[in-house]
Amino acid sequence: MNLVRIGIAGFGTVGRATAGILSAHADLIERRSGVRLQVAGVCRRSKVKPEELPEGGRWVPEWRQLVAATDVDLIVETMGGTDAARELVLASLEQGKPVVTANKNLLATHGDELFALASSQNLPIGFEASVAGGIPILRVIHESTAGDRLRAVRGILNGTSNYILTQMESRGVEFKEALEEAQKAGYAEADPSFDIDGLDARDKLCILARMAFSTRLNVSMIPTSGIRQIRAIDVHSANRLEGTIRLVGSAEMSESGLELSVRPWLVSRSSMLAKVEGVNNAVFLVGEKIGTQMFYGRGAGGDATGAAVVSDIIEIARDFAAGQLNAKKVSGFVDAQEVAISERPQPTSWYLRLTVKDQRGIVARVAEVIARYDINIDSLEQEPHMPKERLSFVITVEPISEPVIQQAIGAINKFDFMVEPVFLLRIE
Repeated sequence: MNLVRIGIAGFGTVGRATAGILSAHADLIERRSGVRLQVAGVCRRSKVKPEELPEGGRWVPEWRQLVAATDVDLIVETMGGTDAARELVLASLEQGKPVVTANKNLLATHGDELFALASSQNLPIGFEASVAGGIPILRVIHESTAGDRLRAVRGILNGTSNYILTQMESRGVEFKEALEEAQKAGYAEADPSFDIDGLDARDKLCILARMAFSTRLNVSMIPTSGIRQIRAIDVHSANRLEGTIRLVGSAEMSESGLELSVRPWLVSRSSMLAKVEGVNNAVFLVGEKIGTQMFYGRGAGGDATGAAVVSDIIEIARDFAAGQLNAKKVSGFVDAQEVAISERPQPTSWYLRLTVKDQRGIVARVAEVIARYDINIDSLEQEPHMPKERLSFVITVEPISEPVIQQAIGAINKFDFMVEPVFLLRIE
């Protein structure tokens, strides 16, 4: 009665790591939980060699075979993507089988549909591994802060981008070289767009914000920009300003509504955000009673994510073995409320990098535009020893709301001396 049989759909990095943990720690898991977990089958389109299979498990090429199998009690989805993964989760729930997934893109896009079906079937969906790898941040929001009113959730949610930025900072290399190193190290995909353009962090922030504020939220509502435009000059300038650059996902409840963004921030060296280096993640929760709490650790990789998947498997398997399976009432996905998205974000300081062709009076003309929008300049520096046809200089401004600074940037971008659009960083 205490044997729970697992089917793993998607036998790549996370799927293999999950199977490995279940096999290697089977005795430990049974002692701690009272449940014996066995991988009954794995699914991958290409054949899995017998020596790669967990003991007692078989390979199937089609996920429908796994879902229909009578010797599979619980489905683990580690395929990635949204189309086939959505079909798999829906089919599993309709078959009466609970699901564990590590797929943030799936939940950010189709979470309402999936959790609605799970609720109607009275089945749980485990999804701790979908955000921040091995950091149990979703469980903290769902359980530990349930009695508090959260005001903000923010953090470094993508290890690939953070690795690239820390390489640029520590070694003084340009973005392209740091990206190539991340790809060689296995931290970035051959097509790294999902990571470096902020889309991965956007999906994770969507899940975090929904749960933290019990709100219905579509990923299209989150303004998103990545790190592709960051250059070595920005890292040097940040260093002169006693700061560094991090890609930050932020959701904050203000008087005017929910403020959301994924974008690069220039953060002070004394900030805890600045101390998060390499492929690590960090998530900060701000609550009325708990104050500010930080959760830090490995945010990606097979072992860290696999460990989070296994934690969900154990929790669901205990209930399965006891005949007590129930749907989780996940805040933000079940009985979610509508929330106003703020159109008047709180004022903050900004970093502007302008790349121009050398002409007389450039600074005066730019300063005139900035003054026209009642923006106060805090500092202005020009990078020395640069070619005349591509000069760069940096302006920082005192706190102003983003719509206003964007209007000023729009006017500056129209000048004929601009080589490329103004690059903008929020200053923490």
